[in-house]
Amino acid sequence: MEEFKYLIPEESIDAIMDNVATLRTIENDLRQVFVKNGYLEVLMPSFEYVDLYNDMDIGIEEEKMFQYINYEGKRVALRTDFTVPLARLYSSKKEQGEKRYCYFGKVYRKEKRHKGRSSEFFQAGVELLGKAGYEGDIECLQVIQETLSSLQLKDIKIEMSSAKFYHRLLKLVDDESFVDILKKRDLSAIKKLIEKKQIQSPLKDLLIQLPRCFGDIDILKTMIAIIQDEELKAALKELENLYNHLNNKDVFSFDLAMTPSMKYYTGIMIKGYSPYSAETIINGGRYDRLMNHFHKDVPAIGFSYDLSHILNALEKEGESHD
Repeated sequence: MEEFKYLIPEESIDAIMDNVATLRTIENDLRQVFVKNGYLEVLMPSFEYVDLYNDMDIGIEEEKMFQYINYEGKRVALRTDFTVPLARLYSSKKEQGEKRYCYFGKVYRKEKRHKGRSSEFFQAGVELLGKAGYEGDIECLQVIQETLSSLQLKDIKIEMSSAKFYHRLLKLVDDESFVDILKKRDLSAIKKLIEKKQIQSPLKDLLIQLPRCFGDIDILKTMIAIIQDEELKAALKELENLYNHLNNKDVFSFDLAMTPSMKYYTGIMIKGYSPYSAETIINGGRYDRLMNHFHKDVPAIGFSYDLSHILNALEKEGESHD
């Protein structure tokens, strides 16, 4: 037992020492941008009832939660994300119309055992509730653009895709294995699936191209021109319209094979990358049906920064320039 005095559980991140000042600077710079854009900072509780997340449409697996039984005999979990609790807050406060929240704190999720991978993450982010469609999407994308310099990283790239596009593809393919195949971008598995399901062109042609459908606006325009399914085409046209109204377009690209990081996404999906991080540093998307969980019909969009991954990327970027 003596050795455990000097160890921490493998799920924990190690103490942050050298980078504390950097972390606080990033947090403060992000906070200034959020507040300037009208986002109210909220300190959320660290514990939530498991039942809050326990819905097929939310898609947070119980196996990923750190749970215990409280004195009432009810199952409680450490906070696994901020979006669902903030949606609950909006509902419980009986808010109406547009509401802007921002947050800073940790989330806790059990991860597969892997060297260097922990189960606690520093996050910062915003949630915009009550602002539908294009206007809400543009607002969030513009906030992301404003904050990129705050992250202190070079060569950040933001990839966009569409959950509408993704869900329509799932419906057309109609095979449960397609999700995992798409996550792995496994072209040989796609070809086997096409043969198994006897999928014909033009869907066949789209599926074969899909693993390589990433890049600048040209790839989006090409796919809009050749896709015949009206729902797929409409989803991509929405992305094109958003792109056309963005400033600093150079940081944005597209990945049509992107799979949702959360099941509740319904529209635009956003992932941010640094060449010095194997993990995404920004995640987000539109989730217009999440509030149905609270018997409300409220459009919403949000995104988060993984500050743990950003700190690691900054350290590696610094090493590469030494």
